[in-house]
Amino acid sequence: MTSEAANVLFTLRLPDRTGAAQMALQVSRAFRRRGHGVTLVHGPLPPEEPSIVPDFCEIGATTVEETRLDRPWSPLLVSDLAGRARRAGARAIIGVNQRDRLPAVLAAARANIPAVVMVQNQHHFWGNGLISRAKRVAYRQTVGRYTTLAVCTSEVVKSQIVRFGVPDAKTVVLPNGIEPAPARPPLDPWRRRELLDDLGLDDRRFVFVSVGRLDPQKGHDLLIDAFARTPALAERVQLAIVGAGGTGDQLRARWPDELRDRVRNAGLDTTIRFLGWRSDVADVLAAADGYVHAARWEGPALPLAVMEAMAAGLPTIFTDCSGPPPWFEEGLDGLMVRAGDPGALARALARVAAMSDDDRRAMGARASALIREHYAIDDIADRFVELVVGTWA
Repeated sequence: MTSEAANVLFTLRLPDRTGAAQMALQVSRAFRRRGHGVTLVHGPLPPEEPSIVPDFCEIGATTVEETRLDRPWSPLLVSDLAGRARRAGARAIIGVNQRDRLPAVLAAARANIPAVVMVQNQHHFWGNGLISRAKRVAYRQTVGRYTTLAVCTSEVVKSQIVRFGVPDAKTVVLPNGIEPAPARPPLDPWRRRELLDDLGLDDRRFVFVSVGRLDPQKGHDLLIDAFARTPALAERVQLAIVGAGGTGDQLRARWPDELRDRVRNAGLDTTIRFLGWRSDVADVLAAADGYVHAARWEGPALPLAVMEAMAAGLPTIFTDCSGPPPWFEEGLDGLMVRAGDPGALARALARVAAMSDDDRRAMGARASALIREHYAIDDIADRFVELVVGTWA
């Protein structure tokens, strides 16, 4: 327990179940373990997939829907957030998503309390040239000026937030973490065949899984290109893509349909399967032979989806978009390839698919040990709480 129990207020524009929301929940659990109160001010619930808000309720957090977080330029949003923080007795406001950081740090300044930002991802400002530039300028003038502490998931993210004007002394690098599920025995062949059959997959082919929302960031189009340019790979390997999408600006809204069109046009309908959002990802991973993550950009060097695959003992391929992970040994713990390169993805997919069963098991076992030893969520979340408490000490 800390010497003084207090309250904190989180802003979370996207209360879905993806990485940023999951980390906000884990950090909130750590605050609650130490006797602190948590208020979550969140944006509209996702229409087509489960929300993380019930999980916040389960840990005793107060949750408030604030639809204006989807429109952060709303003139009364900052004053209302500041007022809510005062009424809750909040000692800090913690902005989680990129889009809600501006009102979060401005509200903290108005309430005269620390402004903490969880910098979970590399920054991208969507919109045409003029809109994108305006967002960038507004971000620099607010986040760069008013941030008390920026908790960054990698050195790449830290260097970017420093370029936006946050002093280096106000930043810290803290990777994401997970709570690995207990080790489970391999699926027996009959159960694996049954599960793969339910997913429309063939147990006679090597099965890769990729988990992530259908968004340009995640690079699923690069995976499609990797298979399209390598017919021999497409004949003996299948790819199962788990995730939903279709939110955001016009490009992102139509992205899932564009991906499906790419698969059809490339004649890969029997090679690449879209499974949608699923609540049984652990079972899907258990049935798979390998994992691949083709993101163009991320915040952490090891995104949560990659950590979960590694913890499950799968040989894993991911991109170098956020730099090499600490403690990771290339070729032993997994394979890291150049971001944005379908050819590199194709070569890595072929390399893993050609491994012997013993070599794949050895790589998966090393990956699982790496995650369990260095990325335990309780330790990381407790460190986050200590950092925030330090801002109000």
